[in-house]
Amino acid sequence: MTAVLVLEGPEGTKRFPLTGESATLGRAADVAVRIDDRSLSASHCRFDAVPGGWKIVDLASRNGTFVNDVLVAQKRLEDGDRVRAGRVVLRFLAEEATAPEDDVGIDALVDRLHRRGGAASVRTAARSFADAAERRGMPGLLAGAEEVAASARLQAVVAALVSERSERVIFDQIVDALIDLTGAERGFILLEDEGGGTERRVVAARNFDREAVRDALAKVSKTVERRTFETGDPVIVTDASEDARFSGTESVVALRLRSILCVPVRGRAGPIGTIYLDNRFERAVFEERHLPLIRAFSDQAALAVENARLHVENGHRLQELEKAKAEVEELNRILSDRIAKQTVELQEVKEHVLRERAEAPLKYSYANIVGQSCRMLDLFHLLDKVTDSEVPVLVQGESGTGKELVARAIHFNGPRKERPFVSENCAAIPETLLESELFGYARGAFTGAHADKKGLFEMAAGGTIFLDEIGDMPLEMQKKLLRVLQEKEVRPVGGKRSIQVDVRVLSASNQDLRKAVADGRFREDLFYRLNVITVDLPPLRERLEDIPMLVERFLDDIAASTGTPRKSITDEAMASLQRHAWPGNVRELKNEIQRAHALSDRVILPMVLSDVIRKAVPATAPVTDLGTKSLKEMVREVSDDLERRAIVEALRRSRNRKAQAARLLGVSRPTLDAKLEALGIVVERGED
Repeated sequence: MTAVLVLEGPEGTKRFPLTGESATLGRAADVAVRIDDRSLSASHCRFDAVPGGWKIVDLASRNGTFVNDVLVAQKRLEDGDRVRAGRVVLRFLAEEATAPEDDVGIDALVDRLHRRGGAASVRTAARSFADAAERRGMPGLLAGAEEVAASARLQAVVAALVSERSERVIFDQIVDALIDLTGAERGFILLEDEGGGTERRVVAARNFDREAVRDALAKVSKTVERRTFETGDPVIVTDASEDARFSGTESVVALRLRSILCVPVRGRAGPIGTIYLDNRFERAVFEERHLPLIRAFSDQAALAVENARLHVENGHRLQELEKAKAEVEELNRILSDRIAKQTVELQEVKEHVLRERAEAPLKYSYANIVGQSCRMLDLFHLLDKVTDSEVPVLVQGESGTGKELVARAIHFNGPRKERPFVSENCAAIPETLLESELFGYARGAFTGAHADKKGLFEMAAGGTIFLDEIGDMPLEMQKKLLRVLQEKEVRPVGGKRSIQVDVRVLSASNQDLRKAVADGRFREDLFYRLNVITVDLPPLRERLEDIPMLVERFLDDIAASTGTPRKSITDEAMASLQRHAWPGNVRELKNEIQRAHALSDRVILPMVLSDVIRKAVPATAPVTDLGTKSLKEMVREVSDDLERRAIVEALRRSRNRKAQAARLLGVSRPTLDAKLEALGIVVERGED
């Protein structure tokens, strides 16, 4: 028979016979065992024949020579050794055996072994065959072998670890498997005492009939078990009565023990228990080959203990989390109560401030702007603050809300009231004429320009210029207007010199200029120049309580301008007016009153109102504060608004006689006085 090196790779198996006295392995062309791999040195190692076999010698290689993963300088080789040189792995076979010609030879061999030694001899030969096959890289397990059965039982235990929460069930399953696989009579699992005692406690005790062993701790040799636990090494006893280590111990004698096998159960920090197997009737039941099997099961027992510990810890943590959750919920409840209380307090403060603001006297008169609603009072107080400043103001509101009236109030109440107020509607002038209208032109600038003409900016010098509907200004004109605002000078069309101008710029738009900027229809830099302060005018549908005052003003104005007796309006007609949504706002209301005045004799009745007015349903204000105010705040505001409107209407009908107004409202006089004070309604003295 010839020794051989076997190389298995993706291209198949290669065999390199070792002949003669020596053979060198490497990459060089002249070596006996040449393998083209760059991890090998040119002459990597040498195989030398020695009496009865071969040895390997490293030839100062770059990446070293290993036998069974141990770095060597030289070593005698045994059959089946694994040789690694660089990345190349080979198997050394002391002799290359030939296979029997047919199965008949194998049958004859089995018969001969059986005749000589019985079934035990056949089993020993089979194990030897499996071991030799494993050393050569071939499957070492035979069909029906103990290892196959052990693997199946171990898989069952692993599956139980995943699905079973009871560690006792898993421990019993481990003991039953070990009894079946090793031929033990009884099996025990002992773990450290949870109370910190020195003795282990029995957590599983079973016999070969899969019955629980009673009084289990008394059935275990404490001497054997203690030695295993303390040393961490397994103990195998072939015959306890003859073993010098234990034959004299009381437990061995009393229990009449024969075969014993005890292995430690190892946790993360060391032994945490033991697995103890015995057989009182047969000797030499347990062998060294059983140890890897027992260790595999002891590892699963340790894992079961760890899982149980983690389960308990998780239970404690879950309880702590539940407790913490309850505490957080309680804190949230307390915090919610405090927030609710503070919200009420803040609401009361807000109402108090609003009452004080409503009652606070206005700095300037706004007689030309009619209204006493909360929205209009807020507007008047804002105008009080911006009137004295010089900053540009942008007035925004729907068409017909009175934007020019606001601009005039700012000018004629302000420090420039003695200077000109010039107004221009940017949407009413063609683009070709707008520049000359605003900035003027020089003589000869274009056909028909026979003389110099001042522009509106120059005409408003020292005063105020009001640019209405500025959102309709062309982009090119916006650029020129921006230059005027930045430089504070204008250059007339066709002129050669600039003229310094000192004007306050007020502007207005019924468009959303921010959206116009986003759409590219309005210059962003001009928007920020004009929008230093924004005044938002509420639409008439959001201040319906002001309609009676507006109607009375319009009737007074019509009577004064026409020289005719003043006409009145019935309550039913007034109610119809307050039900309309007024898309045209105050301008639409004024036109409706002028129409109704012309069609009436002395009293305006519902029948003379427009069809759209008479058929109108009560207008509902849009919900604009959703997301910024709570439902409670919005309901409170609507309630206050309705209350204000009812009180104002009652005072109007009673001509400011509080006692009569209280009767109309169905409340006492002190209640009405309290509400008048809370809502900031000032009542001129009437007949009481």
